Amino acid sequence: MAESSYLLEVLIVLVAAVLSVSLFRRLRLDPVLGYLCAGAVIGPYSLGLVQGLATIHALAELGVVFLLFTVGLELPIARIRVMPFRVFLLGIAQVFITGTLISAAVAAMGVTPEAAGIIGFGVALSSTAIVLRLLSDRGGLTSQTGRAAFAILIVQDLMVGPLLVGVFALGDQSNELLPLLGEAALKMLVTVVLILGIGRILLRHLFTQVAATREPAIFAAMTLFVVLGTGVATEHVGLSLAFGAFLAGMLMAETQFRHQVAAEIQPFRGLLLGLFFMTVGMEIHPLFIFDNGATIAFLVIALLGGKALILILLAKAARMSTADAVHLGVLLAQGGEFAFVLVGAAMSQGVVDPDLGQMVIVVVALTMLATPFLAGLGQRASNRIERNEVPSIEELADSDSKLEDHVIIAGFGRVGAIVARQMMEAKVPFLAVDMDPHTILQAQKRGLPVYYGDVTRADILEAVNVQAARAVVVALDDKHVSLQIVAILRYIFPDLKIHARARDLAHAQELESIGASTVVTELVPTGLQLAQVVLDPQDE
Repeated sequence: MAESSYLLEVLIVLVAAVLSVSLFRRLRLDPVLGYLCAGAVIGPYSLGLVQGLATIHALAELGVVFLLFTVGLELPIARIRVMPFRVFLLGIAQVFITGTLISAAVAAMGVTPEAAGIIGFGVALSSTAIVLRLLSDRGGLTSQTGRAAFAILIVQDLMVGPLLVGVFALGDQSNELLPLLGEAALKMLVTVVLILGIGRILLRHLFTQVAATREPAIFAAMTLFVVLGTGVATEHVGLSLAFGAFLAGMLMAETQFRHQVAAEIQPFRGLLLGLFFMTVGMEIHPLFIFDNGATIAFLVIALLGGKALILILLAKAARMSTADAVHLGVLLAQGGEFAFVLVGAAMSQGVVDPDLGQMVIVVVALTMLATPFLAGLGQRASNRIERNEVPSIEELADSDSKLEDHVIIAGFGRVGAIVARQMMEAKVPFLAVDMDPHTILQAQKRGLPVYYGDVTRADILEAVNVQAARAVVVALDDKHVSLQIVAILRYIFPDLKIHARARDLAHAQELESIGASTVVTELVPTGLQLAQVVLDPQDE
């Protein structure tokens, strides 16, 4: 009977996941919000359809494990080595400064110093699962903000072990804290070194032998063994399962099996990570929120605002741009899943009062619920700041210098950058126009004449002096926009040479039909060919 009840609860969770995510997709909202809301609705504090949370929590933790493993697959050790050391210092400073300030604020409310310390450092940690999921889905892991967020989250994960040791030491007054922390740190260091050292030697050999069997089931089993085995090893010394999986992913990233391994664990990751987000939603207690609404609202705003402000200031101190600092601060402003672990352990040890612990858990869960919205707001705020920081084409129009016999590059992505490099080598004057502020800032730092502007506008065309240009190179990714630009240029300037990039043969035919002088498809090295047709003596 108990087994059928457990299966019924699993079915309820799966149905709720499918319905909520489908609804949120239709509403064009982040699926993470769907999982969180579904968990809140079916959890023990709302409809009560799911009561046995222990097994679901265990399965949900595996979702975070597989997420960190796939992140490790995208970040081999060689890439970690070239990350600036200051971003790891930023992570250490964030944890200690945020934890200290929040602990002091909590203690000022009359909470014992021990409980205030656990709460302060617990909520100083951000949500690895939510932030990395958002960055991964939006392709932001390799951006400057993504790399900084990743480094901070890794530092935070490393802090979980010592913080848990501290919780249990505070609960058991017979133990001294510093010797326990020292012993825990030594165990962690030895374990990480052993995993990285032995793993680099054994993994490639093991997977070569397994692949030779040509049995997909054995390959999948070996993948699961490596992920979970490494996780168990790190958990045994006080680190998290997820951190061990991340180390395994980094090691696998250096082998030729990384893509097949990623394909093997992808189905597990998506489903189990969804369960994790649902368990976070199940921590939300609607009646408790209703009874303490004003206090909870204040604490949620204070936590989000305080953490964001600290992160922004630290990021600026680490020489990040204002735009990236704002994005990073908003992205990591929430509390994280480890706060549940730390506060729960502190409650079981009698260090934190149960009512206070419930308050912290609800506040953290609500900040996690708000994260997808905040991440979008942070990105938009970052883009707006970048647009104000980058030089616009209007500034060029206001200057006294007017380019002549120059090349105008519309779009400064991969292809546009290649064309620009060829122009510099040939000593041909050029300027580029793009709509991505981050791309423009990076180009400007290298001294390249790249400006913000929309080349479909007549005033922008006048500002770049199209009428005196040698040629225009349309190097944009977007098919529709490239067709629009070519059509406008040909209509206004019938004799202008327009060289365009085409994504495929059908796109090439459309570009030619509306007046492009030369079209180069991506079936050939596009940037180099576009540069060659510009520099061709017959093009003079």
